[in-house]
Amino acid sequence: MSGKPDIRHSGFATSHIALMHRLGDGPVEDSVGLEMNEMTGHELRVADHLTGAKLAEVVPGWRNTFWYRLTPQGREMLQLLSSIGL
Repeated sequence: MSGKPDIRHSGFATSHIALMHRLGDGPVEDSVGLEMNEMTGHELRVADHLTGAKLAEVVPGWRNTFWYRLTPQGREMLQLLSSIGL
């Protein structure tokens, strides 16, 4: 058995964690997240789940675009997941 925690007990699927890493694209003051128009259908479904869990939010952008980005709670969760190697 490896020393890494079992992802099945983290409450997140691999796709949730991967998208959280993509949404947390830098320091909070510089992070813009991902534009909806540039996301796949699967990523949009995962982002909707993260939004429902209050880990991500939709924000308006320049020229009537909309973006998903992590909430402060989402950033805390990402930091926790990263600290355990996920």
